[in-house]
Amino acid sequence: MNNSIKKDGHELINKIILILNDFESFEKPFVNEQGDIIIRNKIIRKRKRDKYILTNVFKKIIGDDIKKNRV
Repeated sequence: MNNSIKKDGHELINKIILILNDFESFEKPFVNEQGDIIIRNKIIRKRKRDKYILTNVFKKIIGDDIKKNRV
């Protein structure tokens, strides 16, 4: 029975991959530790990372400016 479930899961992932080949904005699906199928959006992940980089730059600028004013 367990082997049958793994086979069905593998087949499901393969069919999802075939569907996602038509969409460039999604990453390859994978199964997490809880057994959930995860399909991540490429575009959103990049934007979030860019926001954090910009936020960190502003934090550094403000932090340096505060240090200059204290001296």
